[in-house]
This record gives sequence, C-alpha cells and structure tokens, in this order.
Amino acid sequence: MRKKRLDRHWKEEFKDLFSVPAGERNGIVMLMSLCFLASGWVVYEQYIAPDEVKDKAALEVVWAQMKADEGSSIGGDQRSDRQAIEEKLVLFKFDPNHLPLEQWVALGLSERQASSILRYEAKGGQFRTKRDVAKMFVVDPELFARWEPFIQLPDSIVRKTYADRQRFPEYERPDSAVRRYPDTPARSFAKVLVEINSADTNQLVEVRGIGPAYARSIVKYRDRLGGFHNLDQLSEVYILRDRPDAVAELKTRLVLDTLMLRRFPLNSFTAEELGPHPYAGWKVAKALVAYRKLHGPFKTVADIKNCVLVSDSVYRKLAPYLSTE
Repeated sequence: MRKKRLDRHWKEEFKDLFSVPAGERNGIVMLMSLCFLASGWVVYEQYIAPDEVKDKAALEVVWAQMKADEGSSIGGDQRSDRQAIEEKLVLFKFDPNHLPLEQWVALGLSERQASSILRYEAKGGQFRTKRDVAKMFVVDPELFARWEPFIQLPDSIVRKTYADRQRFPEYERPDSAVRRYPDTPARSFAKVLVEINSADTNQLVEVRGIGPAYARSIVKYRDRLGGFHNLDQLSEVYILRDRPDAVAELKTRLVLDTLMLRRFPLNSFTAEELGPHPYAGWKVAKALVAYRKLHGPFKTVADIKNCVLVSDSVYRKLAPYLSTE
C-alpha cells in the first residue's frame, strides 16, 4: 500500500512538472511552428531551389563586355568634356573665397558647378588652404592641378605651439584663464567670501572656480543635509568627489554659518523625516524611533549611541544635525 502511494505521488509530481496552462501551450505550439517553417525555408533555399543561372561563365563574359562598352563611352564623354574645358579655360591668380560665378566659369567650371560652390559659401563654408578647394566634389583633380599654382591660399595652416607663444608674446590671449565669447561681457567674480549655507546658485557662480554645474550640485546636497557644518563636506558632493584640488581651492573662498543648520528634534522626529538624510537612512531612522518608543525620550544627543545601528562613524556624522530641544 505504501509503495503504491509513493508511486502515485511520484507520478503526480511528474505530471505537475510538465503541466502548462492552455494559453502558454498555444504560444509554444505557435513558436515551434514558426521555427519549423523558417528552418524549412532555409533548407529549401540552400539545397532544393533550382539555380536560375544556367551558364555563369557566359554571363560573366557578357557582363565584362558591358563594362568595357560603358567605360569606353564614359571615357569618350570625359575626353570630349575635357577638350571643351581646355578651350574655354582662363587661368589667373585668384582667392576662391567670395569669387564671383563668372570667374568660376572662366576657370573651367559649369554654371551649375559654380553655383554649388557659392551655395557652400552661403552656408558658412570657407576655403583656408588649397586642399579645401580640392575637396569640393565639383572640382576635377586634373582641373585642380591646373589651378593650384594660381590659388592665393597657403598649402596648410601652421598651428602655433606653446614654444611659439613663449617666443612671440603677441600671440598670447589676454586673460587666458577666462574663456570669452563674442557679444558676451567678461565674467566678474566675487572678491568677498560667500556664506555657503545661505547662498543660492546665482551667488555661488560668482565665486571663482564654481560654475553652474558645481553650484547646482552643492545646493542640492546642502539641502539634503540641512546645511554644511564643515567645509570638508564639500568632498561628499557628487561632482567634487574626485576633485580634491578643487575642494581645497573652494574652501579658501567660502565660509559657513553653523547656525543655519537644520536640526532634527530627537524626541519628536518621524522616520519619514530623518530617513532621507544622507547620514541616517531609513534603517537608522526607524531604529531610533523604535528605541525612543521602548526606552523613552532621549536626554542627550549622545544617547543615540545606545541604539545598535548607530556606529561611531554614523554618530560623528549625524550628531551635528540632531537636537534634544
């Protein structure tokens, strides 16, 4: 009897293992059917379908003859076009920038080709070297070879190196530390120290070394903390974490007022209020609320160290933001 019961139990488990709901079973059948059809199509195309090209050698001969005929006709057209260009070509020294259409035509281009160059210039294009002219798709290489001695542009642009700037101070950009843009007034920086716990982003960007991205990140992290109690906390701002030099520089241009800190009352805060704080988190916040309910109000801030989840490092960071008042 016991053996029959075990056999029945094993059969039921085996049946449950391979039991599939009707909807999933239909999907599996459909997927397998599509796979079977795709496999059949591949096999047919690879091994069963007849080859439509009966004589490949003859086809290759015909194709080669067609290419030869096409090449000869194209070559004849090009020769005739080249002869026409040679007849009307007039060479003279010219600067390709803002050259009139008539002069491009005199140099051997058609009016359509010359118009495309003028459209290129109208959209902001500029020729700085002779190679820039050669890059125009309407300029034939042989025609450019005829033009090259007459183009009044350098072969290449000589870039000034740092050594050149040392020898020729006139190439140095004035006030190189500040990037200037046309029609943009020079940016002025605050010469006084800025209080970090009360300044907004507009005030922070006036400090040298703080741009809009730095200012937004500093204010965002300050609001999460409830204020900075030490300027070393700037290294915790996400955008400044890997920039110790920038943090050290900013510490010389910022001051803080610890009276501006937002402190949490130990005996009345909720887990929802303290949980988002970077130094607490939801686990510590819930643990402190539970400890307060079990042991009564906190008498001093140091009493939070009696909570299991409050380590020494958590206490050192979190204590400035707590109050028993």
